[in-house]
Amino acid sequence: MDALRMKFTLKADGYSLIEMLFMLFVLGVLCGTVSLSFQALQNRVHIQAAAEALLSDVLSARVEALRRERRVTLCVAALDSSAQASLPSACALSGSTAAWHQGWLVFEDTNNNGMWDQGEALLQQRPRINHQVSATGNTTLSRYVSFGANGRSLLLNGGFQAGTVTFCERGATAKAGWMLVVNAVGRARLDKGQITNCP
Repeated sequence: MDALRMKFTLKADGYSLIEMLFMLFVLGVLCGTVSLSFQALQNRVHIQAAAEALLSDVLSARVEALRRERRVTLCVAALDSSAQASLPSACALSGSTAAWHQGWLVFEDTNNNGMWDQGEALLQQRPRINHQVSATGNTTLSRYVSFGANGRSLLLNGGFQAGTVTFCERGATAKAGWMLVVNAVGRARLDKGQITNCP
């Protein structure tokens, strides 16, 4: 009887090894699930923040072009692996690999060449955005967005500029992302949608 009482007392005071291992397994699965959900949420926040930052600078550039009565341009920053966290100081050259996630510059483009040159007023610099975010423009917005003195978006040759910059999770397929759309008169907006393939 005393042995039975002692066995019951030990059982009431703790857990068996099997029970403890099962609880640790369940806890591990829950932690893994929460971690993945948190990472996905964090990526969505980074994507939206990057899209909103570019939209804010596009809207500001248009206002500055109207206020200054001069062309104001945003350009994709030149890719510089030695200065990942620093502010960009040059535009990506025409024909080079350029993507908005490299960062960008906003400047008064007095010579209408889409590049920030010595003597042109620098209005804004944005460093490279989070490495999980891809931001790429279609053909017309692949390297720059430019506004004339009347606030219209313009190509370097003077034609109207319209297009889309897509923000998404790098390497993801069929996930939600954001699209910055600039129309032919220079108005910009953000649209949310499914991105089939994100580079």
